[in-house]
Amino acid sequence: MPSLETANVGKAVAARVGTNIREVRTKLGMTQAQLAAPEFSISYISAIERGKIRPSLKALSILARRLDVPLTFLLEGSPSGAAEARAVGYSPADTGPDQRVDLELLQANVLVQQGDYQLAQALLQPIQPERVTTDQVYRLYLLRGQVHLGESEYQDAVVDLRTAVAQGEALNDSEYIERARNLLGKAYFFLYNYTLAVENHLRCYTAIENGQITDPVFSLEVFSNLANDYFRLGDLEKAITYYHRALETLDALNRDSKSFAKKYMDISQHYKTVGKLAMAREYAMQSLAIYEMRDEQRLVGMTHQRLGKALEKQQDLDGAEKEYRQAISIERDLNDEISASVCHTGLAELLLKRGKSQEAETEAQEALKYAESGSDAQTQGQALIVLAQIRHQMEDYDAADKYFSQALDLLDASNAHEIAADAYFRYANLLEERGDVKRSLTIIKKAYEHQRLGKRGDIE
Repeated sequence: MPSLETANVGKAVAARVGTNIREVRTKLGMTQAQLAAPEFSISYISAIERGKIRPSLKALSILARRLDVPLTFLLEGSPSGAAEARAVGYSPADTGPDQRVDLELLQANVLVQQGDYQLAQALLQPIQPERVTTDQVYRLYLLRGQVHLGESEYQDAVVDLRTAVAQGEALNDSEYIERARNLLGKAYFFLYNYTLAVENHLRCYTAIENGQITDPVFSLEVFSNLANDYFRLGDLEKAITYYHRALETLDALNRDSKSFAKKYMDISQHYKTVGKLAMAREYAMQSLAIYEMRDEQRLVGMTHQRLGKALEKQQDLDGAEKEYRQAISIERDLNDEISASVCHTGLAELLLKRGKSQEAETEAQEALKYAESGSDAQTQGQALIVLAQIRHQMEDYDAADKYFSQALDLLDASNAHEIAADAYFRYANLLEERGDVKRSLTIIKKAYEHQRLGKRGDIE
């Protein structure tokens, strides 16, 4: 006869197995009758779920196969078992999500919007994927991917975003899948793998066209990303088509000040500290909404800038100048120093091409002012390159060399290999025009070195 201790252990095991079976069955939307047939009766399944019967291993194997989870999970419900079960879209935590984890994920999202990737990473680091809901796991990997993108860690971003795509597929959620895939395409783009970038963005485009995703903001981003992909692949016709699709998607967006978003986030942090999580969540959501509105409008501005660049390559200089000026208007209204600098630089280059040196210098100085205000080395370097070209055209070679030297030092230090390579090639060509062949060859070597370093991140 079994001891009282053994009997109690048996009851505990039966209760745990029954609870696990009921949770998985409920999660999958199965009835007891569907789980039972044809091997078992409904009353047998009911007794198992109530912990009244401890099923045999053979019976458990059949039930596990029918529920599409590992047998070890039904027996143990352990973290490792939950991780395995998550591969088919189930987590035991789905029966009761941790509200604090929800808040951490939401606040990390806001920090990502603010560009504060280190603080976002600090919030995400303690979250253990095997101990949260499937929905939270998806959001966790998506945010990790965004943090890596923000930190220029593109290979790491690919790893996390692939996991986010797989998690979305396990949840059978089209929107989750395509939102992660869109960011995955961006990661490939930054790794210069434009073929994989366009492949992922085209799948997002298909989901939009099929009505699986109706969010116009997401559509705007996908169209813009596709345009960028095709621009880099040299297909200007398709690039211009998608830039126009992006601009047509949202022709008018509200603008708001980022100071309000920061204030809401401060209030959210306060409520979190005093334990009022519902209020903390509410204010964090308001902060996120404002940042998303800013991002939408910023994207519209940058889409005008990129369309201008594409039109410039097609020698439609009037059309290009119109797009650049529209972009500048939007980015300056948003007080986005970096984006405004990029737009002013683009216009300065165009005006220089049109022989309007004085106007070009005015725009380049504006670009430099915004870049310095935003403390961004890459945009400062790009503005200085244009100033150097203007001085070269005026045959003020000492000033041109000074600007080039400042620009290249900034680009070298920031590891902006693609931008630096282009800048070195430009400088080499101008030196050759002057007849300074020896210096030109030295500069070309630097250009190729940056080109080589930039290609190291490619993923096949």
